[in-house]
Amino acid sequence: MSTPSRRRYPLQKLLQLRAHRTEKARLLVADRQRVVRDCREACERIEAEIAALQRECAGQRLRMLDPPPPGIPFPLALEQREAHIGWLGEQAQAARLRLQQARQQLQEAEQALAEAMQAFFRAKAREDALEKRKALWRGEVVALEARIEEDAAADLVQARHHARTRH
Repeated sequence: MSTPSRRRYPLQKLLQLRAHRTEKARLLVADRQRVVRDCREACERIEAEIAALQRECAGQRLRMLDPPPPGIPFPLALEQREAHIGWLGEQAQAARLRLQQARQQLQEAEQALAEAMQAFFRAKAREDALEKRKALWRGEVVALEARIEEDAAADLVQARHHARTRH
C-alpha cells in the first residue's frame, strides 16, 4: 500500500513545483511590465520637459527685442536674454541626452519583458503538459500496482505449491 502513495507523491510534488514556477514567472512578468511602464513614463516626462524648454526658448527669442525693464540698458538686457536662451538650449540638450539614456533603458526593459514573457509561456506550457499527462500517469500507476499485486499473488500461489510439494 505504501507504493501508491510514494508513486503519487512525486507527481503531486512535481505539479506543485510547476505551479510555483509558473506563478514565479508570472510575477516576474508583472514586475517587468511595471519597469517598462515606469521607463515609458520617464521618457514621456523628459519629452514634455524638452517641449517646454523649446517653447520657453522660442518665447524668449520672440521677446528678444522687447524694450528692457526700466533702469536696465538695452545692451545689458539683450545680453541677459541671449544668455538665458543659451542656458535654455543647454538645458534642452541635457534633457535630450537624458531622453536618449531613458530610451535605451526602455529598450532594455522591453527586452527583459519579452524574455520574462517567453519564460512564463514555457513554464505555463510545461505545467499544462503535466496536467494533461496526469491522468495517463495515474493510469500507469494503477496498472503498475495491479501488476505488483498479481506478481505477489502469483508468488504466494507458487510458494504454497512449493510448500505442499516439499512436505
